[in-house]
Amino acid sequence: MVKDFSQYSPVDAVDDDETLLGDAERFDAEPRAKSLILRPRLWLSHGTLIFTSMLFFTLWMRTPSAHLRDEIAVYSPAHVAVEPTITRFNGTLDFPSIYRGPPSPELDLNWNRISRNVGPTRMTREEMLKAGETDLRSKVRYPDSIGGGYMVSLEVGHQLHCVNLLRKASWVDYYGPIDISFQDSPKILRLHLDHCLEMIRQNIMCNADVTMITWDWVQGHKIPYPNFNTRHQCRNFEKIMDWHVEHAIHIEKSEVTRFEDTVDIPKLNLNDIDV
Repeated sequence: MVKDFSQYSPVDAVDDDETLLGDAERFDAEPRAKSLILRPRLWLSHGTLIFTSMLFFTLWMRTPSAHLRDEIAVYSPAHVAVEPTITRFNGTLDFPSIYRGPPSPELDLNWNRISRNVGPTRMTREEMLKAGETDLRSKVRYPDSIGGGYMVSLEVGHQLHCVNLLRKASWVDYYGPIDISFQDSPKILRLHLDHCLEMIRQNIMCNADVTMITWDWVQGHKIPYPNFNTRHQCRNFEKIMDWHVEHAIHIEKSEVTRFEDTVDIPKLNLNDIDV
């Protein structure tokens, strides 16, 4: 059924006084005087409603959409440095990245900047408990002279160290004689490399990137070819690095000592390898 709206008058055709007072025009001037008081209040009410609506709309527009929010369940003091950003990967096979190519001092400098630990940072007891670390007896603590707290470091630094080690292993003729990691026994080196591969595997599966890779017909190729130049939701790495540098604890190794109430955790199973 289609409604006929012809019987309704346009809003701007309705007299304000008539709307507010109804049959008040049948009485003396007192009700009309009341209308002069009600009308400013009405406009004030409408203005407030419009302003509030615009304010909430603006805040909603500035809020990142759900797919950009980086919800992190495990607490870290570095959460304040996490800034979601959209980045397009460059998956071209011969992409001239500053992190690839034959070994050189410049290449090592680029890798050292992102993978070398700038120093541990700290977490308070309350932060450790918030992160789910309930048994703190074996944790390394800083002396009270430098503010106390527990020694911690960022996982991303360890992950990049592992990628860098695998990169060096692919150029073992160059790095073998000069890098301390390759001075260990073959058994220890194999253990180190396998550890890094396993950590990278766990990290990739943990984060499980679901970005779609498209396939294209490419000139010179008779079969479809994957396009790895895709957009990804990332975290601003430089901002996290800046946070790490700012909060790094610079302490001499001699100052890292055991407290009297420290309890050792059970020795890890390293297949009886004396590391």
